[in-house]
Amino acid sequence: MTMKKGSKFDGGYATIDENGVNYRDIAETMTHLGYKMNHSSARNYVLRVMRKFVDAIAEKHGVALTSDDANKISKSPLFQSGIYDLLQDLDVHRKIGEK
Repeated sequence: MTMKKGSKFDGGYATIDENGVNYRDIAETMTHLGYKMNHSSARNYVLRVMRKFVDAIAEKHGVALTSDDANKISKSPLFQSGIYDLLQDLDVHRKIGEK
């Protein structure tokens, strides 16, 4: 996923797998589905959701984070990749339970 010019993370950029999509792909898909969106809006939505994950995880574990720290974590490719892995595991477990 593209980051604004000058952004750099120790862990690189979030690339989930060979089927991963970028913000433009997300925006095009949402627009095709009837929800007009541009790539910067897609980025904002993704980061807003990631921030909610950060806040929920920190609260569950009793960790106090500053707003800046929480934002930095939510933009981290390693964190985003971890959330992807968790969601994939949940989906697998849900499918197993359906059988």
